[in-house]
Amino acid sequence: MHDDNLALPHGEYAKHFTSEFYEDLTNEFAPFGSDEGFDVISLAEGHRDEISATTAVQELLEIVDAPLSDEWNQVLKGEEAVDDAVFISSAAFALIRITGRIDPRGHKKALKSLKVLIDSFGDESELVQQKIDLESWTNSPT
Repeated sequence: MHDDNLALPHGEYAKHFTSEFYEDLTNEFAPFGSDEGFDVISLAEGHRDEISATTAVQELLEIVDAPLSDEWNQVLKGEEAVDDAVFISSAAFALIRITGRIDPRGHKKALKSLKVLIDSFGDESELVQQKIDLESWTNSPT
């Protein structure tokens, strides 16, 4: 299912992330279904001219001005960990959706973010599937 509000995803993204919820803008557990996730993908698509295959998740978070409570290098902890985890995982999926690639540090941080979300919300099927799909993601050779 493709929502008309989003640009078409990169072909590699579309081939790998096949569950319908990846395009669902209303499912709180989908990458772009929460308010934070929707803001990330909307702002990222509005800044496509600043995003390339060399953009890192950390840079994308800066481009969309995500209000993270902790510095990138800190461990996700405390009350704001869930909010930060939502922004980081949404940014990771947005980056792959737009460029078909993700940087190694961003990939690792996104997996940690999904673990925080699963620990907080339980084994929601969408979160578990995102973790499985992201764990098996590899960038195509350029």
